[in-house]
Amino acid sequence: MKIGWIKYLNTLPFDFEKTGLKLDFYYSLVKGVPSQINNFLSKGIVDVGFISSAHYIKNYKKYLILPELSISSLNRVKSVIILSDTPIEKINRIYLTEESETSKLLTKVIFKVFLKKDINYLDLKDENIKDKEAVLLIGDKAINYLNEKNYRYDLSEIWYRKTGLPFVFALWCVRKEYYLKNKEKVIKLQGILKKSKNIFFEKPEKYINDSFSIEYLKNLDYCFSEEHLKSLKLFSEYLYQMRLIEEKPVFNFVEVT
Repeated sequence: MKIGWIKYLNTLPFDFEKTGLKLDFYYSLVKGVPSQINNFLSKGIVDVGFISSAHYIKNYKKYLILPELSISSLNRVKSVIILSDTPIEKINRIYLTEESETSKLLTKVIFKVFLKKDINYLDLKDENIKDKEAVLLIGDKAINYLNEKNYRYDLSEIWYRKTGLPFVFALWCVRKEYYLKNKEKVIKLQGILKKSKNIFFEKPEKYINDSFSIEYLKNLDYCFSEEHLKSLKLFSEYLYQMRLIEEKPVFNFVEVT
């Protein structure tokens, strides 16, 4: 089994090797940023991967979701942010990170649906953000650059304030054709990932000694419930209304019982 692994701090609770758990079959970890893992799973370079929710929405016919697992936020996530020289309602141009499809689409939903604004979107090609009016950053870069601009806006906080729902950033997914031939392995992986996050949060200081990082991870939501599904469906509806996706997805899950 080839497992696509996002190399960000927020995936640490799923790191079953660090929490002392073992899979009883051969596997390899293929690491990358979210956009790379999306691509790897799409091309079959990996069999299972932690992918952006937007990638699932756009390619749902290829995949099944591993249940009870996600990276979501019930309010403020701290690592998906807009940094700006001006208040958000005055932004006219924003540079978007190329690392996350979901965050880029959420940004567009926030401006179009919630703020009723049409603005210019540009790709962020470098780490020089000082001369840019506004930027979207994710992951560790968002944390590192937190104080670089006059204004900062947490995207999941805006989503929660407007919808009352958690925002789902990433999902564990498997290629359908791999699952059909390797059901037991996929079910075992789901169980190990779920157990790992539970072990991690029993005593996080055992695995990381940075108090800021521990609080950051505790503030995230690693579950998947009916509320998460409702949120994904609403996000999909907005994307469909904005013609950013061609059809509304169906959310299909691996059966683990």
